[in-house]
Amino acid sequence: MDIFKSFEKFITGFLDYDWFEPITIILIAVFASFLSRKIIDFAFSVRKKTKKIKRSEERLKRNETISKIAKTTIDIVIWMTAAINFLSSIGVNVASLMTGAGLVGVVVGLGAQTTTRDILAGFFIVGENQYRVGDTIEIMVAGRLISGKVENISLRITQVRDGDGKVHTIRNGASEAVTNLSFKYANVNLMFGVSYDTDIDVLEEVINNVGLKMLEDPELKKDIIEPIVFVRVNKFLDSSMEIKCLGRVKAGKQWNVAGIFRREIKKAFDENDIILPYPQMVIHDVNRITAKMKNSKARTRHQKHSSIKQVKK
Repeated sequence: MDIFKSFEKFITGFLDYDWFEPITIILIAVFASFLSRKIIDFAFSVRKKTKKIKRSEERLKRNETISKIAKTTIDIVIWMTAAINFLSSIGVNVASLMTGAGLVGVVVGLGAQTTTRDILAGFFIVGENQYRVGDTIEIMVAGRLISGKVENISLRITQVRDGDGKVHTIRNGASEAVTNLSFKYANVNLMFGVSYDTDIDVLEEVINNVGLKMLEDPELKKDIIEPIVFVRVNKFLDSSMEIKCLGRVKAGKQWNVAGIFRREIKKAFDENDIILPYPQMVIHDVNRITAKMKNSKARTRHQKHSSIKQVKK
């Protein structure tokens, strides 16, 4: 019976309580969070086509990264403030709660050094513009190299999606070294072997013509800063001469441009009888060889036998 009375008392108190202020606090927090996000989006919004200002892709990436971090930070501040006011409005002594939490905070703080380091590293990543959302990076974590596209950055973590579609969540303070493959521009650095019979002057002309021909494609031309050209004979190998080619393209476009160049250079080499050497293996059928040897021996014996008969006659 005591349990039912206590439950009845709780329900009565719950229904009689003036929930206007607590609900108002929650609604204000929701509205403030929504409004802050809209303001941040407006502040960082950039029109792609404008008569006066055209922002670069690099600037857009940086704006998107800072925008995401700003939204997260402001949301944390809003909801922490709302939580304190909500507890205070329903009669909880926040001051004593904070005092008690202070002791717990000291203990937790000793174990939160890693989180603090991650957050500080996050500030440096954004402040120094090391990489942005949309960049392709290689990041070393605990001796393991992870490469992929940056999908999300917060003050504590970075999320990278690799070529297999896997998303790696990395603490900002855990990265040992970062290589940004999408910053400002990238080089297309290609090396391949050709036959020693190849005329170097003809080879250079063919390669340079393919590089210039790629500029005729309007879509490719937007990505190419400097066309791919013949650089030098890099080294002599056992069965080929290694040729070095180099070009410059927009950041992140190097793989697509390199792939198209390889396709076009193969066509051009075929048209100009330039050979790309490759290892070849000759496989012998032992059974066939054995059979041929037996047949050969049989013919030899037959010929000898015929010769002996003729001599006797």
